[in-house]
Amino acid sequence: MLQDEFGTVSETLFPQVFHLVQELLLEDELLYIERTLEKRLGRPQVKIKHAQTTKRI
Repeated sequence: MLQDEFGTVSETLFPQVFHLVQELLLEDELLYIERTLEKRLGRPQVKIKHAQTTKRI
């Protein structure tokens, strides 16, 4: 789930993309994401432009 001040949206990482970001997905760590939110087939879809990790909580 991705959450910001506007709400929450679930995301799906497909295998061809997952291996590119797998090392960024760490438990108890925040992930800063620059994205655009679009509607596809009537449902919100997130397109990520940039992602980076922040310091551990």
